[in-house]
Amino acid sequence: MKTKLKLNKIFIHSEVNKKSFFTDFGNNLNVIYGANTSGKSTLIQLILYTFGINDNKTKLVKILSENIFTRLDITIIKGTQNNDFTFVRNDETLFIKNHTENKIITFNGISGNSSVEHAKLKEFFNNLFDFDLLLESKSGISKAPIETIFLPYYVSQDVGWVYLRKSFSNLDFYKNFKDDFLDYYLGISKLEDKERKKELENELNDKKLKYNFYLNFERTDKTIETAKLIDDSFKGKGQEFINEIAQRKSELLELENEYVKKSNILTYNTQRLSVVSKVSRNHKHQFPGKDNCPICQQVLPIDTKEIYQYYQEENDSIKIKEKISSDNKKIQSEINSLNKKISGLRDMLANDYHRHVIYSQKNVTLDEWIKTQANIKLEDSIIANIGKLDFEIKELRDKLQLFKDDEDLENERLIKNRKFKDYYNLNNKKLGVPQLDDRRFNYIYELSSFPFQGVELHLAVLSYHFAFNKIINETNNIHRLPLMLDSIFKEDLDGKSKDKILDFICTNTPKDTQTIISLADNKLKDPKIEYYKKTFFNNDTKLICIGDSTEKQSILKDHHSDLDNLLNNTYEIMEHV
Repeated sequence: MKTKLKLNKIFIHSEVNKKSFFTDFGNNLNVIYGANTSGKSTLIQLILYTFGINDNKTKLVKILSENIFTRLDITIIKGTQNNDFTFVRNDETLFIKNHTENKIITFNGISGNSSVEHAKLKEFFNNLFDFDLLLESKSGISKAPIETIFLPYYVSQDVGWVYLRKSFSNLDFYKNFKDDFLDYYLGISKLEDKERKKELENELNDKKLKYNFYLNFERTDKTIETAKLIDDSFKGKGQEFINEIAQRKSELLELENEYVKKSNILTYNTQRLSVVSKVSRNHKHQFPGKDNCPICQQVLPIDTKEIYQYYQEENDSIKIKEKISSDNKKIQSEINSLNKKISGLRDMLANDYHRHVIYSQKNVTLDEWIKTQANIKLEDSIIANIGKLDFEIKELRDKLQLFKDDEDLENERLIKNRKFKDYYNLNNKKLGVPQLDDRRFNYIYELSSFPFQGVELHLAVLSYHFAFNKIINETNNIHRLPLMLDSIFKEDLDGKSKDKILDFICTNTPKDTQTIISLADNKLKDPKIEYYKKTFFNNDTKLICIGDSTEKQSILKDHHSDLDNLLNNTYEIMEHV
């Protein structure tokens, strides 16, 4: 079953500057337009940012400097079930409200991709989208980053129209990223399948060794005699083992008590932050000489002292909120650190037994002593063990036959290569991109760059993404997200090329999900949006104008009272305890 994500609306607010932005999204094609540098790309990047992606934070430095928080309302569709979620991101904290369960989850300190909280967020997304891509790096195999969930559906303004799979940075850090990424989205093979096959092969070899050992085993009286002699060498070692375990458990209890204390402090601070925030918002309606006293309903007295006190209390509330938020981040970090130490100590306790069984005395280890004792009773169980191992070896061989070998994998990739080539060449024909016979420029597993420049390169990348999107849609159980194409017009495109691009996009938009595009249109210089509406867009197209199609860096406007209910509801989510 496919999991689909639908964007409903986005709200951006700067509490410091009293500015906001709001728009909802249509079910089909959404067109974000405005003058160059007006904030079109910023809006798309803020969508990704609100989901917890940090890759594009450097491009958002200016708007983030206005101390904004962002809210994104979405619907997750699984079969016939629709679940609504609200994501609210405030700096390093992400609040996620599940409207179906009426539950709010908070992730503190998500700005670092290697942080514990970001790892928790990644697990949340993996469960939400049934996403289980694994990638291999120098440190081993791990779950893929959040960016890979969005990568097939996002083309960035800068490098996205030149290089494939580069809309997010640092993904080449992973070994064989291209093949593993494509295998997953084309439904061919998962890295976990390869790892499981390797595990089964190792298990099979181990059982074969044991099987041969039992067959060749010759029991002697000397083995039993030696076991009795060794037994005397290890008397008293048991009490020493118990004492060390008790000491470790005492240390673990201290850490667990500290963890509980820190958790209680964090809960208290969170409740206090909620109260201060509510007081601060009520305080805005108690201006001297203008608003009424909340108790007696009389107009509050006005004089210089009262006004000074009003602003002083407002500043104090802001400072208290900032301090509590800063303390919460520090406490959360300490809690995560304690949790890590507790897990480490528990692992050490689990490993203590192993450390003691390799204890050596007179060149004989406790582990060897245990095995020697087992040999005393081994004689009666040799036949039973041989029969059991023989059955297990046959069972493992049957399981291994279900896995694909290298030849199977290449055959499946070849099928996908040919299907992609058909879609890609059909798109190229529509866009007027030259047809090439070389498989390096037609097969998706071999295609890494294009032998084109300028307009032809731009069109070829567009053709690629629509072909890739179509073949993903034909793959079972792969999540579907809105296709986001940022800045579909290059600056050097002529009017004919722009018409060709818009005609292609409007004709080939995915039917099962939303499409979001951004394009430059300046009302004062060369307005084309009315022409595009008449020629290409239909009644279902949602037009989102940034800065009246004239202004630069104009995504935020003065906050309007029509958005007060949405603003207050967002505060309530962030103030949830």
